[in-house]
Amino acid sequence: MRNTIVLTVSRFYEKGIMFLFFILLAQKFGKESFGEFSYYFTIASIIFVVFDLGGEFYQIREFTKKESLKLFHNILVLKVFLAIIVFLVAFYFSQPLYLLILIFSFFCDSLISLFRSSLYKNGQYLQESILTGVEKTVFILLALFSSFAFQSIVWMYLAFVAGKLVYLSLSLMKFYKIKYLFGSFRLLDQSLLKSYAFNSWSYVLHALLVIIFVQIDIVMLKHMGVPFEEIGLYSAAVKIYFTVVIFADIMFKQYYPKIASLIQDDETDSLRKYILKIQSTNIYASFVFSLLTLVFANEIVSAAFGSEFSESGRMLTLLSVIIVFRFSMYTYTAMLSSSRLNYVKLITSLTCVLANVGLNFILIPRYGVYGALAATVITEFILVALYKISSYKIVFTNYIAVKEILVLFCVFSLSIIFYEYAIPVQGKIFVVVILSIYLFINKSGIKKALSF
Repeated sequence: MRNTIVLTVSRFYEKGIMFLFFILLAQKFGKESFGEFSYYFTIASIIFVVFDLGGEFYQIREFTKKESLKLFHNILVLKVFLAIIVFLVAFYFSQPLYLLILIFSFFCDSLISLFRSSLYKNGQYLQESILTGVEKTVFILLALFSSFAFQSIVWMYLAFVAGKLVYLSLSLMKFYKIKYLFGSFRLLDQSLLKSYAFNSWSYVLHALLVIIFVQIDIVMLKHMGVPFEEIGLYSAAVKIYFTVVIFADIMFKQYYPKIASLIQDDETDSLRKYILKIQSTNIYASFVFSLLTLVFANEIVSAAFGSEFSESGRMLTLLSVIIVFRFSMYTYTAMLSSSRLNYVKLITSLTCVLANVGLNFILIPRYGVYGALAATVITEFILVALYKISSYKIVFTNYIAVKEILVLFCVFSLSIIFYEYAIPVQGKIFVVVILSIYLFINKSGIKKALSF
């Protein structure tokens, strides 16, 4: 429970800072600039996957087997080498300055993930949370200063880089020791480099498919003639939805190392019981967060981005159903990522990417941003269903629980109602009161469920 609280505070602070940045960008520079930022951010996210080498998914798995300074060094060198290639290609094709800044920012993120993976593997959640808090504080202070002093988007983009450099500097001084860098070349192992690069390919390809799956719609909207203003509206709703889903990621980072350990030790019975517990926790958590999101979607958007983004509130109401899918998906992602069946996850993701791209091609020309929204909801459902089926190759849990059906039906029905009708404040307050009473009555069970 203590780790859950620490990670919750840290991640919500992190996402809160990012959300504040989005607010600054949207309110200071408008829908068009926000849409343009979302477009370049998406492209940088896709490029980032190339030199991240599977990120924390693969690193935590390898550190769980055997963590060593030698392994750490070789991964770091490999990431730097790949990043250099990416930057040379980017410069050769004369990419915009906005994009180059974001790519460098993501490169710093890939190095940060090394320290983060080690800290999570060793249960040092508080230390990692402090480092992340410092990074985000530096970032937002510089972004605030840039937006008011320079009134330049470029300086706001540079704030991303500054915050991450602070994280890396503090990590080197406190946990890694700068003197270790001078011994890097003595620890290089050509066979280890080749082995890590080869074995991480499925994680890289899967991460690439995931990022394409969740963000390719932004790129497709732009290249299919949708103006940046509308992309900005759609992006605002998507950013909020991703901010809400952070709680699923918080829980994932706690139970993933244990799942990896149980799978490595082939403890099938213990794994099944543990997965059932996580599955149940994720179902209830997804209901709470999706319900609050769809009930207050319009208020959240209005308070954050202003009346100019009112249409984003209606989009967010429909997107709230994806929160249920995302919470469930993390359960099965943990199983597949920590096993030798990552290729199954890869095939599943590829299938959903193709479905998503196909649906976007069909729906965007006819329905614009709402076509992209519909394509996202449909393929998210397909993805979690296939992930669950794929996880049976590791251990069978259940086909589908009654509570899964009830939660999905309830959230889907309410999202349609709140999209179609303007619900008075009294109705929203009533929903919150009922939910609060339920949570209070079951507080002991909630505490137990969040103790991983």
